[in-house]
Amino acid sequence: MRLFGRSRALAIAGNQCVKCGAHNLEFRDELSRKEHGISGICQSCQDDIFGPSDECKEDVLGITHQMFEEEE
Repeated sequence: MRLFGRSRALAIAGNQCVKCGAHNLEFRDELSRKEHGISGICQSCQDDIFGPSDECKEDVLGITHQMFEEEE
């Protein structure tokens, strides 16, 4: 079966993203690596689909909080 015009099985076997075609993939954590083994989707595309990790969300909230403190 082909998703996004690519074979999921070939993308997984070739350490490639089935969605964007990126090669030589790196993952944030083991859960993201396992997701690639299921879906064939890279970290960047996973973030686009599922949203950023909780850690990234905390970083964004911290930056936003600092911006509001500077205005006061």
